[in-house]
Amino acid sequence: MTDEEFREKYGRDPVKPGQHTKVKVYWDRIVIALVLLALVVFVIVKAISAIVSAIKGKDDASSVSAAVSSQDDSSSVQGSEVAKDFQLTVCIDPGHGGEDGGAQDAKATRFEKDDTLKMGLKVKEELEALGVHVVMTRETDVLLSLDDICKTANDAKADLFVSIHRNSAEAHYKGVEIWVNNHEPQADTLLATNILSALDEVGISDNRNVNYGFIGDLQSNYQVNRQTKMPSCLVELGFITNEEDNEYFDKNLESYAKAIAQAVVKTSAELGITDEDGNRIKEGQYLSTKPQWDEKTDTYVTENGDIVYADYIDPNTQDKNVVKQQAKKTVGGIAYAQ
Repeated sequence: MTDEEFREKYGRDPVKPGQHTKVKVYWDRIVIALVLLALVVFVIVKAISAIVSAIKGKDDASSVSAAVSSQDDSSSVQGSEVAKDFQLTVCIDPGHGGEDGGAQDAKATRFEKDDTLKMGLKVKEELEALGVHVVMTRETDVLLSLDDICKTANDAKADLFVSIHRNSAEAHYKGVEIWVNNHEPQADTLLATNILSALDEVGISDNRNVNYGFIGDLQSNYQVNRQTKMPSCLVELGFITNEEDNEYFDKNLESYAKAIAQAVVKTSAELGITDEDGNRIKEGQYLSTKPQWDEKTDTYVTENGDIVYADYIDPNTQDKNVVKQQAKKTVGGIAYAQ
């Protein structure tokens, strides 16, 4: 076959031995192919990424949903226990203060006035967290007269009154006791009993019961239990002269404060002052059934209308048995010194 015949048949020159054929490269086709390949890879990668994100997003959404649900549940629980405006007024009295240090430990380095203020402020914090209106007789290291303390509570028209103290005696004495007016008024006793039970649940060295009257003279009363108009009690929160009680006090400061606050709120509901949500039920200030003090005449009137004259009892004096008595009168079979 001639070269001309070969060209006619195949459209190109024949390759002769020893001669190389020049190959034509179609670069435009190669570029298009590469672009298409890159697009395919990109689409695949995006598709995989979208699938992974969708799966992860679903998990995250579930987690967020669970967290929100948990938060809502928590808020719901708290909302059922805590009223934003608990319509109750409570007076907290941290005993002693200023130059009156109160009782002290054996080393004379720890003073009752400091412990009572710490506890009083913590109780205030816990009560206010519950929405309760709190009146403090003192919030700093200042000395107040017992007359001023009672006046503060009465002027504020408090519904309940809690005076906080630390006890003192020989080193082996220990435990918590609470004092109430010796007429044993039901509301005052309930307040004291609820507080003592709540503290006992937290943990105390010894339960020394709810007591009536004045230590060393049960026919008399602490002035804060005698001259306040509302249910009241005086809490001796352990012996400052006993190391075990001091350890209990320091370790359980916040727990004791919470226990006292919750006992106060519980008492309010049980007395019908408020309901459990803090809505007011009782109209006006809640008054104790103990003899009510008349500031103008310095006399006390019982539920039966009997007048009982007041004596002067100052629990801050060194000798707590010293009583300046103006009169005594038998009320319900009790020789009552006021």
